[in-house]
Amino acid sequence: MKTLKNIILVSLPAVVILLILLELFFRIVIPATDPPMGFFDEEERMYCFSNQKEDGLITIGRFAQIKARWHINNEHWNYPVDYTSVDDRSLIAVIGDSYIEAFQVDAEEQYPFLLRKRLDPDYEVYAFGKSGAPLSHYLHVSRYVNRHFDPDILIFNMVHNDFEESIHELYPDKTCFMQVSVGDDGSFVETIPRPNLNYPQYTTWKRVVYRSALFRYLDFNLHLREIRRNIAGIDDRNFEANIAADKVIKNKDRIFEVTDHLVSTIRDENSGRRIIFVFDAPKGEVYTDTLDNSRVLWLNEMMKGICSTYDMEFLDLTPLMLEDFRANGKKFTSELDGHWNEYGHEFVADAIYDYLKNSG
Repeated sequence: MKTLKNIILVSLPAVVILLILLELFFRIVIPATDPPMGFFDEEERMYCFSNQKEDGLITIGRFAQIKARWHINNEHWNYPVDYTSVDDRSLIAVIGDSYIEAFQVDAEEQYPFLLRKRLDPDYEVYAFGKSGAPLSHYLHVSRYVNRHFDPDILIFNMVHNDFEESIHELYPDKTCFMQVSVGDDGSFVETIPRPNLNYPQYTTWKRVVYRSALFRYLDFNLHLREIRRNIAGIDDRNFEANIAADKVIKNKDRIFEVTDHLVSTIRDENSGRRIIFVFDAPKGEVYTDTLDNSRVLWLNEMMKGICSTYDMEFLDLTPLMLEDFRANGKKFTSELDGHWNEYGHEFVADAIYDYLKNSG
């Protein structure tokens, strides 16, 4: 009884006070990341962001070294302005994954918005980015964009994990995104995106705990789950450009077939629209000037060849980034995150602006 009394009167209050202090600490001193809540749109079959809270702060690093402000607009995308019908100028829609979602920089610093400012007043530019989306889902998003906004130009922002993750048989757990299933006879069947019931939208206790700055710090800033996985020796594959290069090479033929199908489908569904594929560089090899040894650069070459086959426009950022890094030595990413930093977004905005200006 004496022990129980000590626990109730001494230990338990001490723990509660400690948790309160930690909660305040990770709200004020080292602010924990506070991403927007999401939801699965049953009508559009897409995972979107709730705009019940329009603005917030993403922090990256155990000391919150990177701080980025996000803004969820009227159509549930991270972008500084609302989306409306555009009648007085041409519309450019930029579709991509976390590089376009761009939670690593302020919403005003992402390249679609920078491009918007450079092209004003002739063009309006909207961004449609969702982390984890592969090329197959870009096709799905383009249909949504075409229905609601009827753009004149579609820019598909490509990264190296867009290809294998488009294939349902290789990544069957990516249920929120449209993928392509390949039949034994070589036929292609599109999967129907469906919600992940483990997301906070469907799990009450997750909605509660994600309100805690302490929990968010441990999960997002400290990456406690990844630390545990590394200690356990899980998922210790050799990654290059955010993909397991050996696995991708092993599935090279299937990746080519699915990519060819997706690009041709995008072309067929967008007759009359200008389509531009913009492909990121393998930045690690750019920094070390070892592109000749890259195990992923063949994906850039594959995409270039497929685009040429279907008379589609293609902008490879690799030679541009290599030339710029050799001249300036400025990295396009931070040491804490592999996505583009402010300089990276500014560089890409300038590259696309120059491409549009010089290609008519």
